[in-house]
Amino acid sequence: MSAIALVATTLAGHAHAAEPHVHGQATLDVAVEGPVLSIALASPLDNVFGFERLPRTDAERAKVRQATATLRDGAALFRPSPEADCRLEAAQVHFGKLHQGLTGEGEAPRGQPQAGHQHADLDADYRFRCARPEALRSLEVRVFRLFSGVSRIAAQLAAETRQSGATLTPAQPRLRW
Repeated sequence: MSAIALVATTLAGHAHAAEPHVHGQATLDVAVEGPVLSIALASPLDNVFGFERLPRTDAERAKVRQATATLRDGAALFRPSPEADCRLEAAQVHFGKLHQGLTGEGEAPRGQPQAGHQHADLDADYRFRCARPEALRSLEVRVFRLFSGVSRIAAQLAAETRQSGATLTPAQPRLRW
């Protein structure tokens, strides 16, 4: 079974979504097969916006717009080994049940919003194509620089020759293989 096939279920289904919703923490699934580098990021929205609800003020709406633009720029969030010459091909960002209200995209949720604190998550997928995949040996994760609410990332890697996991932090933001 190839590395992509092995992790495809995780990337497509976000298996990490079953893990507890913990503020400050995120998960990262990385798959490398041939020239393709696939990355799936999952995080509580609080880590990104500072809240897990629709924005209430103009300042919060501006924060959501800025964060959404940053999240859609996978090249700003992730830096593969420069020698591999990887280029972002695709990025998809989804905010779960708040997606339509935050972005105006898709259908509005049905029913009345529930009272009390609700959890909401970010699920984002990125695909890079590398001109020299044999030189791809690491991934610098810049999420910590851009979103101070993230303090720890549980990362999983599946490559053609290796599978591993690591805990990334602001002091150690690089996944190596």
